[in-house]
Amino acid sequence: MRVLFLNDLGFQYGAGIAFLRQIQSFLLMGQEVEALCWCQGPIEGDIPFVPDDATGHWLGLTQLSYLDARQNLSQSRIIDNIVLEVKRKSPDIIIVGNLHGSKWSLKLLPALKKLDIMVIAFMHDCYLFTGRCAYTGNCSLYEKGCNSSCPTWDQYPTLPPNEIFDEWALRREIFCGSEGIPLVANSCWTQSMAQKALKGLCNVDHIYCGVDEQLFKKVDKALARRLLGIPQDSFVILGGAVNMEDYRKGGHMFKEVVAELGKEAYFLVFGSESQQLKEVHGTGFLRDYRKMPLVFSAADIFVGTSLEEAFGQTFCEAAACSLPIAAFNVGGVSEIARHNVNARLSNETNTKGLLREIKFLMANPTKCHDFGEAGRTIVEAEFTLKRQGENWMNYIENSVLATSGQLV
Repeated sequence: MRVLFLNDLGFQYGAGIAFLRQIQSFLLMGQEVEALCWCQGPIEGDIPFVPDDATGHWLGLTQLSYLDARQNLSQSRIIDNIVLEVKRKSPDIIIVGNLHGSKWSLKLLPALKKLDIMVIAFMHDCYLFTGRCAYTGNCSLYEKGCNSSCPTWDQYPTLPPNEIFDEWALRREIFCGSEGIPLVANSCWTQSMAQKALKGLCNVDHIYCGVDEQLFKKVDKALARRLLGIPQDSFVILGGAVNMEDYRKGGHMFKEVVAELGKEAYFLVFGSESQQLKEVHGTGFLRDYRKMPLVFSAADIFVGTSLEEAFGQTFCEAAACSLPIAAFNVGGVSEIARHNVNARLSNETNTKGLLREIKFLMANPTKCHDFGEAGRTIVEAEFTLKRQGENWMNYIENSVLATSGQLV
């Protein structure tokens, strides 16, 4: 197969990393793969990523930054140009990821389908079944009809209130019914949310994100701490997110954890705005993901403060590096961070509940060790790049090509 991946921001940020890892998994399965995006990052595109044992062929990533909806280009013109680019590449299958950042219309999906190419939409979050938002919070409008009363219309990804209902209705036209474009979710939670929201949804499944377990694995803790300048004799709590000021990622709660445990632990934090946090060792946003195993290996536990999370790749990365986890039992987190197996999950989404689980791990070093080993075992069994690739091949063969009459 020749597989074309298409998204907004290339290999940037969480969804971009998942996009990259999907490409790696297809290369491991021996496929020809290339990609289109609106805008790639300043560093991400220069990092070698093709697995050593890949038997497929990487044909490169093309940026379409000239198709900027912010420069008064019409959506019809943008879509026509993308369709022309896709025609030139002659793929057998197109997998479309996030489009939020590009502001490209979802009308692109049916336009691509008209090329008589199999089109699959991948859900990193809730964007494909709401009127505009990536996460629903406490709002239930998405179930009956997002509209101009949207309480978060001015938050990313923004959309004028008078356009929200039309976007909500468009998603139901695109994905529902026997001819709907297939949806693949990154977790059982995301899949179930889509099934709840999209009445008449016929073709939906989930494929977990994988991680390169040869890269993400435990490094000698003493060496990791020496390289990062972290005290050898401290109990180190690691936290982080793409942006620690993002309310959904719970940065405000992490600050409360630091205030409570600042005299008992050393805090290491990655992500944008982490260097502005008081009384922590902030690494900033690490665009080169190859440095992350060193950060995970320097810690004793990983604390995730996400209040909403479709899956959570950082939990998978922590588990791969044999790091026990404390987090909230929200969204798809428990599908990788499993309570009393490799994690302690709080059913209370407040600082008190999270602190209880953190203190449990701090007081039980044997449990920490066992949880860390169990996390690594889970990743090796269920969340490797190879397993992700196998899951994709099974899905395409059994769920997509079988029903469409196409053959690989």
